[in-house]
Amino acid sequence: MSEARASRRAQKAQKLERKQARRAASPLNRFFHHVDRGSTTSREVMGGLLTCILCVCGIFMNLQLITAMLISGPVGTASITEIAANGEIIARQYFLSMLLAFAGSLAIGLIARLPLAQIPSLGLSTVMISTLGIGTGLTWQNLLAVCLVSSVVYTVIAAVPTLRRAVLKAIPRPVRQAAPVALGLLVVFVAMQLTGLVSLGDSAVVNYGTGTLITRMEDQQAAVQTFRLFDFATYNSLGYKADSFYPLLQACLLGVLAAFAAFLLLRRTRRPVFHALMIGTVVYFLLMLLQVVVEMKRGKLNFNLDPLWGRLWMVGSEDAQHLHLEAILRSLNLGEVFTRGFDFSAYTEAGGSVLMLFGTGVLTFLFANIATVDAMTRDEEEKQAGLTMLVNAGANVLAPICGVSALAVTPLNAAARRDGARSGLSAVVAALGFLVSAFVWVVPFVFSTTSSYDIQFNLYGHYGTSMQLFTESSFIVADSVMAIAGLCLIAGALKRGIGEGRNAAAFLVTVLAALLLNSLALGVAAGIVSHVLTNLTDPERELTYGHIGAAICGIALMALMLLL
Repeated sequence: MSEARASRRAQKAQKLERKQARRAASPLNRFFHHVDRGSTTSREVMGGLLTCILCVCGIFMNLQLITAMLISGPVGTASITEIAANGEIIARQYFLSMLLAFAGSLAIGLIARLPLAQIPSLGLSTVMISTLGIGTGLTWQNLLAVCLVSSVVYTVIAAVPTLRRAVLKAIPRPVRQAAPVALGLLVVFVAMQLTGLVSLGDSAVVNYGTGTLITRMEDQQAAVQTFRLFDFATYNSLGYKADSFYPLLQACLLGVLAAFAAFLLLRRTRRPVFHALMIGTVVYFLLMLLQVVVEMKRGKLNFNLDPLWGRLWMVGSEDAQHLHLEAILRSLNLGEVFTRGFDFSAYTEAGGSVLMLFGTGVLTFLFANIATVDAMTRDEEEKQAGLTMLVNAGANVLAPICGVSALAVTPLNAAARRDGARSGLSAVVAALGFLVSAFVWVVPFVFSTTSSYDIQFNLYGHYGTSMQLFTESSFIVADSVMAIAGLCLIAGALKRGIGEGRNAAAFLVTVLAALLLNSLALGVAAGIVSHVLTNLTDPERELTYGHIGAAICGIALMALMLLL
């Protein structure tokens, strides 16, 4: 009996070896080497889909920030004509953002062959808009001009291997080790505010989603001191039964808790992050449908069905994205950054300094992008990291010319890596998802949650109306999974340790400064300065001229931020 069992085991092992050999000999593996790195084709595909979903949700958050500068007048008071024009602007911005995300991510997948997508960055857009002084005469085109000049400098550094290595070596090792932790904390910080589970009041982070909705609801209901999850007694006694957003928020937050619980329970499986996203989304929909049933049994439906019907309308009506293509192509004005972006007359009349503006923009751009690429790659991927940096720089030269905000290698890639993605095949799958999403609102159709508390979602939105209102949607469950991705990034970095003594000090300064100042660039700058200062008095100090030069640039960046 034992001999027969041993024979069966041997045969099974031989089958597995032959199967692995076939996988290793496949054309895909010969190009991407995903099997050689311990992955499989299915893991790469699912990792790419996960990255695509999270990134599209992130792009929507980015659009909410940018379109606030582009639309004509407040959404709630705009006329139908203005809203129609705004819908075309948003459709164009979304389309171009998706195409650039497709091209940039495809290039990383095929050239650097790493599981890294790059998308128009909410973080960089926030920094460029809030830090560089919107409201002081700057226009969106001015910010694109700053991004263009910064991208050219970045490209020169990335294109010259000696210069690129010198810049990377100028970042002390403890700061480089701290960058993934800082980046992950920033992702968690923003994502948890978006879910509404964390509320910090007046925050430097631009706040969308449930967190903002809860605050507005509590302002309108002074008797409400805390938000209770799925509390029907509170819901009825305080008059929330007339408020269509209250049950939506309950469904959202319980979906968030379901996503976290699913990840913890399934963390040892092959795709825990993907499963968390799907389970949280299913729970959200089931709770919405449950609320509909409850209200219908009471004889009166006080529940707003627009978030359910509206997603169908966005795919199948005259407001669907693919039906905007003619208007998008007709309204394209490539190169507007050259015709309008370098006119800073309004900014200088308001007392701004163009030289300081560009200096701040260039340093912020370099610190943020170089640190992000370095944080998202591993020590053994030095060559691929250089190629990633070059592709990222090239995409950022193209972005402002197309009128799109700066692109960054997104930390959301940590989710796919946690699910086992190891190669550029994952990035290629994500890129193809971006291409599909450019024409059809696939991800919002499935994963959008609440819409803006200030705006009645127009079920019968014509002439671009619902296009504008749909950008006020949120992605609460996806936000929670973004937080999980940030936690995965933090956990992976902390496994390598934080060092001791002065190294630990520089590590902690980098993390704390990035979190408190809401900027990876400032965190890295502060960490470099801390490393240099703590090593000056040490006779065996680990300092180089590169460290000192980087510290000087860091001090300059912090000074410029204060002056602006």
